[in-house]
Amino acid sequence: MNTYLLEIGLEEMPAQMILPAVEQLKSLAEKTCEKHRLNFNDLNTYSSPRRLAIELSGLPDKENDRKVELKGPPLSVAKDDHNNWTKAAEGFARKNNVSLKNLETKTIEGKDYLFVQQRELGQPVPELLQESAQQWISQLNFPKNMRWGSYRTRYIRPIRWVVSLWNSKVVPIKLEMLVAGNQTRGHRFLSTGYSKIKHASDYEQHLHDLKVIADFEKRRQSIVSQVRKLEKKHDCHVELDETLLNEVTNLVEWPTVLIGNFEKEFLELPDEVLITSMEIHQRYFPVFNSKKKKSFGEKKLLPNFVTVRNGDNKSLDTVRRGNAKVLRARLSDARFFYQEDQKSMLDEFRKKAEKVVFFQSRGSQHQRVQRITQLSTFISDKLNLSSTQQKHVQRIAELSKFDLETRMVYEFPELQGVMGQNYAHLKNEQDVVCNGIREHYYPRNAKDSLPGNSETVPVAIGDKLDLITTAFSLGMMPSGAADPYALRRNAQGITQLILGLRLSLDLRELTEAAIRVLDEQQSLDLDRTKLQQELLEFLLQRQRWFFQEQGIRYDLIDAVLQITADGRPSKNNKGNAILPVEQLELAEYLSAHLETELFKRSVEAIVRAENISSKYPDKIAEKLDESHLEITQEKNLLKALQPILNTDQDSRLTPADYLKQLHQIEPIVTSFFEDVMVMDENPVKCGNRLWLCHQLASWSARHLNLQAIVFS
Repeated sequence: MNTYLLEIGLEEMPAQMILPAVEQLKSLAEKTCEKHRLNFNDLNTYSSPRRLAIELSGLPDKENDRKVELKGPPLSVAKDDHNNWTKAAEGFARKNNVSLKNLETKTIEGKDYLFVQQRELGQPVPELLQESAQQWISQLNFPKNMRWGSYRTRYIRPIRWVVSLWNSKVVPIKLEMLVAGNQTRGHRFLSTGYSKIKHASDYEQHLHDLKVIADFEKRRQSIVSQVRKLEKKHDCHVELDETLLNEVTNLVEWPTVLIGNFEKEFLELPDEVLITSMEIHQRYFPVFNSKKKKSFGEKKLLPNFVTVRNGDNKSLDTVRRGNAKVLRARLSDARFFYQEDQKSMLDEFRKKAEKVVFFQSRGSQHQRVQRITQLSTFISDKLNLSSTQQKHVQRIAELSKFDLETRMVYEFPELQGVMGQNYAHLKNEQDVVCNGIREHYYPRNAKDSLPGNSETVPVAIGDKLDLITTAFSLGMMPSGAADPYALRRNAQGITQLILGLRLSLDLRELTEAAIRVLDEQQSLDLDRTKLQQELLEFLLQRQRWFFQEQGIRYDLIDAVLQITADGRPSKNNKGNAILPVEQLELAEYLSAHLETELFKRSVEAIVRAENISSKYPDKIAEKLDESHLEITQEKNLLKALQPILNTDQDSRLTPADYLKQLHQIEPIVTSFFEDVMVMDENPVKCGNRLWLCHQLASWSARHLNLQAIVFS
């Protein structure tokens, strides 16, 4: 069984870039095998801070031979009037090294062409991989690259060695800085020099002997297993954040877990400060009282930490003391900042914001808070909050950003909102206000929780909406993958708040208010209409994403969002726009009926009316002339349309009532088109019939764009 191994040895890579890189390597190898029709038994990937590797086992010796059919000139050109071969035919035969008698004829689209069948021999796999593996290395994409020495190659880190083995034979790959061989390197400190790999299939075990656990999952599991043993030994619970665990796993090659401690006096600091100092700044795991003890009280942080050493268990006490010393310095700084911040009143921090620029030419952080406060008041009024609740909303908005001027948040930016809650509580602000200061940042990502009280929601929306509006007013729209101000995430947060909490808020009103507040405060000369349209389309993209996450079909999403064939919002509805929450409820309700035959017939009938009325807009009567309604089907359709004609032009039915009305009118519309000639020669009759179709189409378009729905 043939095995191919490719290992790229580098200087230590950033932890967050390792797994994406090895996935790219795997994808490139799979594409190569697919392209050359190479079967294999297993494809294993390996990675560590110093290496990216892939191992393909069960490969054949060579590609399968294949038949190739080559097309030549038309037969009319290949033979003359006397049925003799022309020079064109002779040249085609000579080029492909076949005799004229072996040429075949095939008819393509009614025309005869010369063809020749040839057998293409499969290439030896080692030769094929020699070329492909070099491309794999060069095609790996990293967010940031560097160039070193005099080399032209740019890469995430300097390449120090490359292993390229076909079983036990080297497949030479020539890079600018080195030639691949069969020698790898083990752990930087627990092994020495280069070590020869005898066979490609020995790779994982060979590295294990060199004190490197090359498999990411095995290395990760080793850390978890060691942590669990420490928990039993010390009767505690270690919280393993998944993101941090993956990062730590990619920081080490031979993990050894150890537990350390810090002075109990630091427990006076808020838990979030201690955890941030450990997790974010030191890559330590926090330690809590054991799960058994939690049943008798709340989760309690202990004066301990767990860290992972990249090495063996020698001199662990020295390592433990060193880690504790570094953490102690960090916590001492945090305690100093915490104590200093408490000496100031909240309004003092708010005044500092007057000198802090938010966006150049868009005012200070203090002015931004004023805009957030105005928007929050506007939104709370739209949500019909009580006067007491609105006072809480205003206070949350006023204090929403004060902690950005504190020493603690300046040093630990991850604690914005958290320290605001803590300091506000120490200054005897109401609990709802304290919680709102923290939770107005929610949701921070797609899986984050939503604010826990109604008073925080207007501030959460206002904060995000002001950021997006201000950035867009400066032309700072996200481009491709670039989104330095996290505008997509903030737009996603607005969508999650409105749809997740089922709020009856109109995006047109919200964006109009945000633009007005910004424009009036900064005395700008904005094209409000253009800016609002850009904001609405941007938010619509996030709304589409939310619908997709709910499992709603793509064509139904286009239908309820009134998306036209060119991918832009429909211009039909210019009155009271349908609210996002109404669109969601309609999509959810119709999802259960999409595949029914009755719904299909109903949609097709309405779409037919839409098509014919939109095709001949100039022939539609301005007013219906009932005296010219002679055919029974015309009269029946008018009668069926009466409930629609007697309602407000901007009104919409509930999803259930809309579907019921759609089903009821379907047989009447179908009969109308079967028995009535809409485009009658008589202009009055034609205008009447198009008027009926137009009224039906306009009514349906208030709810959704039926043209977008696709039936199998």
